[in-house]
Amino acid sequence: MMALIERADAAARPRRIRRPDRAARTRRGAGPWIKELLLTLAGLAGVISMGWFAASSIFGLTVVIFMTGSMAPGLPTGSAGIAVNDVPAASLSVGDIVTVPREGRDLPVTHRIIAIDPVPGAPATRSLTLQGDANATPDREAYMVETVQRTVFGVAGAGFALRALQTPLLLGAVTLLVALLVVWAFWPAPPVAGRPNRRRHSPRYPASEEFP
Repeated sequence: MMALIERADAAARPRRIRRPDRAARTRRGAGPWIKELLLTLAGLAGVISMGWFAASSIFGLTVVIFMTGSMAPGLPTGSAGIAVNDVPAASLSVGDIVTVPREGRDLPVTHRIIAIDPVPGAPATRSLTLQGDANATPDREAYMVETVQRTVFGVAGAGFALRALQTPLLLGAVTLLVALLVVWAFWPAPPVAGRPNRRRHSPRYPASEEFP
């Protein structure tokens, strides 16, 4: 009789659920936030990339990287600028920063316009006198152009990052990192200790019983 009473008391007592410690709860609580943050950053990078692709296609934008310090201090070595392609020379003004080809050289030059002169017999052509902001004298020769690239915005130091992203090693590393981030974000979360499994059978109907 006493054994039956003790078993009834033991069955009536509430079972203690082992709860995870505070550090574990903190780690599990921070995990979703970290995933959300990383996914947001990846999505933002994707939106920026698609926006730039659309803008460059529609408005004819391109990136100009300043490899020398001739446009310092505003645009020192390693700066990057956003330029508009195929700007008519007739629409230019003194003070504009333009990129024009140099005869006999592979790379163009990006300097500021200090003088604009018409070319007789060529209404669409202009003779541009350019000078770097850090140079004491203008370029030796004037540039005869019909269209140019005009820089409308520049960021100091951004050129180094853009050149680094163009290297195959870093580009592959970024691609691998994004792929691992996506896999990690959608990986199923482990079950939390102490929480009942909803898939377990109800205690009223044990799994071993069969019903007609």
